[in-house]
Amino acid sequence: MKKTIIAAAMLAFGANAVTAQNLTIATSLSLNTMDPHFFNGFPAGSAHPQIWDALTEIDENLQVKPGLATAWRLIDANTWEFDLRPGVRFHDGTPFTAADITATFARVPNVQNSPALFTSFIRAVREVTVVNDTTIRITTSTPTATLPGDLARVLLVAARDAGQTTSEFNAGRVNGTGPYRFAGYVNSESLALTRNDAHWGPRAAWGNVTIRTIARDPSRVAALLAGDVDAIDQVPTGDKARIAADPRFRLFSGPAAVVHYIALDSARPESPFVTGRDGTPVRNPLMDVRVRQALSMAIDRNAIVTRLMEGSATPASQFLPNTIDGTSPNLRPTPHDPARARALLAEAGFPQGFRLTLHATTDRYPKDEQVAQAIAQMWNRAGIQASVAGVAGQVFFTEATRQAYSAFIAQYGTNEAGEGPRAVVHSFEAGRGYGNANRTRYSNPRVDALIQDAMAEIDPGRRRAKLHTAIDAAFEDVALIPVFHPSWDFAAKRGITITSRPERRFNALMMRPD
Repeated sequence: MKKTIIAAAMLAFGANAVTAQNLTIATSLSLNTMDPHFFNGFPAGSAHPQIWDALTEIDENLQVKPGLATAWRLIDANTWEFDLRPGVRFHDGTPFTAADITATFARVPNVQNSPALFTSFIRAVREVTVVNDTTIRITTSTPTATLPGDLARVLLVAARDAGQTTSEFNAGRVNGTGPYRFAGYVNSESLALTRNDAHWGPRAAWGNVTIRTIARDPSRVAALLAGDVDAIDQVPTGDKARIAADPRFRLFSGPAAVVHYIALDSARPESPFVTGRDGTPVRNPLMDVRVRQALSMAIDRNAIVTRLMEGSATPASQFLPNTIDGTSPNLRPTPHDPARARALLAEAGFPQGFRLTLHATTDRYPKDEQVAQAIAQMWNRAGIQASVAGVAGQVFFTEATRQAYSAFIAQYGTNEAGEGPRAVVHSFEAGRGYGNANRTRYSNPRVDALIQDAMAEIDPGRRRAKLHTAIDAAFEDVALIPVFHPSWDFAAKRGITITSRPERRFNALMMRPD
């Protein structure tokens, strides 16, 4: 009798905690496209790899591992050979072949109206040659040591789907090779998936997955506490203690390969949201490196991290935390020095400062608008008349891409140390895949040359040294202002284990039933 009661209790607890068949999660990420090549941003990067595969994958330790390619090797400085996984089929039963790779690569640079293309990840690919049914050879225009990792970001579509428009993908014409099949999508509201039992990899943990977008932190926490969802991301710092004390739930946390940064319009003589203190037009002060240095010095990163973020972040000096391979060992977060900031402004010809609007999302990152307000207050104390304009995420990136802002605050995540400089700092060159996320059109020929030299270096040791030099040069010029690296905080019902990833991700692939 006693054993029966214990077993019944355990079954009841398991039923309350989670069922292995169904998973419902709530995320702050707002997915606004089902086109896997439309927007190189966090929501798509989190959702789409559940449906589509790439030639390679990046694991939770930022290591490159096999995907639809089982192995790869460098033939010469400009030639890679990849062995393709045999027997893979798309969800509609179509076999995966080399033709799907060439069709995908041809599609990536030509997605209409994309706010952030994936071109940078195949920028160096000059030709794809089919050696045999299971081997392809990729020839690059320059030596590209990062190619295997870059290709993890390019999800492969069937050749017959490569001609689809973004609207057709959004209408549900979704067909991948991934561990989950598409089952339904409501723009910026929800994504439904079912397990693909024919997937080539390990069997997916969940039979049915529902991913709901709940942008507001209180609503997301309330959904978890009420049992409406099984797990949430971006746990508000103020709620962590309460959730940790509740025996129904568990907290999970991990470091982020992401920087919360400020981009500055340093390329144009006139900028739309910069004026003199009296509102009159003024030559763009952001073009002067001393002004950019002053803006960085005026920020008290420690105060933001400890008080506003309540310890769920660390001050930043570059794109990635310095614990990640390839980051520069020479950089430290800029010290808070408002007096020196005022002096630099005076040296640059702005002793009375100027007016500046900082644009920020209101629904994208933890405390995004509050962080922006804190920075604006710090700038005001340094003599700059700063204000904040909050913008919904869906509008924000489109406007930032068309250079509508003078200064904006956002996040950028990378898989390896060279990606940030290549995509965000290098001058914008759409045809070559450089500067695809450089929304302010910052440009420094010396920095460009150093980045290209590092990207073309095959030897790991020499590449690392060259990359350090490029990163140092970019941040010496204040190409952008790094503020902090966030931490990822999750909560789930007991019975679920979440494996955090350094990238901004929250999906069914990260969760397993205990």
